[in-house]
Amino acid sequence: MKDPIKVMLLGISIMLLGLFIQNTSSWDAGPTNAVQLLIAAGFITVLIGFFMNKGK
Repeated sequence: MKDPIKVMLLGISIMLLGLFIQNTSSWDAGPTNAVQLLIAAGFITVLIGFFMNKGK
């Protein structure tokens, strides 16, 4: 995937998946480590796509 927009969309979709998993889990529990890792991975992917776009 060389296109920066596709990389950014992948990161946004990873973050949305993490938020969906967090919202479907029980309300008593806080965000699990897996959800936090998904959101962090999505954010890092968006940043990578953003800086790939800046480099062009």
